[in-house]
Amino acid sequence: MKNSLLRPDMHTDRRHRLLLAVAVAAAAALGASMYGGGTVERPGPPGGGLARQLDALRGANDLVRASRTDAGRDPALYPTAYGRLEAALPGRRSGEQVPRVRSAALAHLARTDMLDTPAWRAHYVCLSLAGSSGADGPEPTEAAALLTQAGVRERAESEALAYLRAPDRADDALTSLATRAALLSTLTCLGRDGEVPRAALERLAADTARADQPVPVLYAVEALRAAGLRAQATRALRGADVRLAGDCADHDPIQRAALALLRQRLPQQTRDCLRSVLRDPDPQTRWLVRRALTSDGSVSASSLPAPVGKVRSDGLVAKSPVQLGTLTATYNAARALTARAQQDQAPDWLKRRLRQMGSDRRLDPSDRVLLAMTCHRLALDCGPQAEKGAEEAAASEVPARLTAENQRRWYGAMAARAEFGVDCGRTSVDLPADERPTLSSRSLRVVVLLAEAGCTAQAARLTEGIDLGAQARRALADGDLVTASDAVQAALVSDRSIPQTFWADLPGLLKPYRDLRFPDLYASCPGGAASADATRAAYYLLA
Repeated sequence: MKNSLLRPDMHTDRRHRLLLAVAVAAAAALGASMYGGGTVERPGPPGGGLARQLDALRGANDLVRASRTDAGRDPALYPTAYGRLEAALPGRRSGEQVPRVRSAALAHLARTDMLDTPAWRAHYVCLSLAGSSGADGPEPTEAAALLTQAGVRERAESEALAYLRAPDRADDALTSLATRAALLSTLTCLGRDGEVPRAALERLAADTARADQPVPVLYAVEALRAAGLRAQATRALRGADVRLAGDCADHDPIQRAALALLRQRLPQQTRDCLRSVLRDPDPQTRWLVRRALTSDGSVSASSLPAPVGKVRSDGLVAKSPVQLGTLTATYNAARALTARAQQDQAPDWLKRRLRQMGSDRRLDPSDRVLLAMTCHRLALDCGPQAEKGAEEAAASEVPARLTAENQRRWYGAMAARAEFGVDCGRTSVDLPADERPTLSSRSLRVVVLLAEAGCTAQAARLTEGIDLGAQARRALADGDLVTASDAVQAALVSDRSIPQTFWADLPGLLKPYRDLRFPDLYASCPGGAASADATRAAYYLLA
């Protein structure tokens, strides 16, 4: 279940911040593999300049970017939702109206923006429509019709109702609170909130009173109010006046803005702190900050700069042009460095950033596990936040059986346990019967992750009768470096033989994947720009 508090432009994919620690670890680690295997001697790998050339993937936030290609400025649901909300608040140039969203354009985005589940796509559609519908929000028929046009309405409503009735037990308290708040507001937008059991609403209200983070508490209070239930922000408001008067560095700006809205007070110190964040790259932060600044009338709307986000003529908002790194890509880069035995040569800017995050008491809890995994891989002492992440990884529970519904949780738990050498636990995996005599990319990654987590017997069983060496060679010929790497790692960890001719040919097979400008980095397809995942895959082949 993804979370609207998780923002894409911060140190992880912060559009998924409260929730994606597990899912984002999985995305990085599914392609991971074990070293070793066999007695065949392989030629020495290239990559002497790997650590130095990682500068080409350096993001503006000193984390590694997923790809050397600049992120595009095409529209997406998340920036459209919060960009429109931001644009609707005071501070725009005189007489300038927010362009009305075109239903066909937003429906197309809801259908094709596959980063989110149907329920979360519905949530962003509702927020996008709220940005031009006034305080009461969009009409249920409008949102429902648009989601029907996009082909996701039924799945979105089913997903939202199911989660509210029975939240995922693997989600931590804040993730669960934020998710339920978002999905309740979505069901209200669609006119289906009456189907949420009263007991589920009362449980959400009770959890709201116990939570200490202002942002999810604010969203929960507002979602419950719209559904006709009053909730108290009891714990989140403790010491609020002291915190609002505190130093700017003491609190994340988005949390400070939410606290000001909950407390309905805007002291001068908080005004000064929030003003400096109006150009933050994250639209959700900008919206909540602008909303707080204009909440009590003490700040003149005309004194605020125009919103940073630009709403296009079709009503959509493009992604931020700021090129930022993510912890997912950073973890992939760390794996590439260790495969090349260069972990002690990690760039200074990267080590400095990881240690800074590890000592930041404001670090979102969902960042801790992947931070810990990255620091562990690089043998860095990153401080208390990474230590907490390592403890959480060790305590993570693996679902008893891998299913389509729990695959993100399964991947994340297995990846974290594998990184820290925790036993694989009792888990069962069955691959689709129609995949033989080859395995899909997804199945190969599952096999590799099983083996790396110590479930070697099960990994070997799943690859019986598969010519993984031949599949790897075909994948390279077909322009799929990551799948080729996974096939080889699956063979090695399953004690399958790889022909000597493959190792002899490997440098030549990989040559088309080398980045033309940075030849110690690799692209996922021939002639492409370097990516962190492809670079990791290449050095795992060459290890």
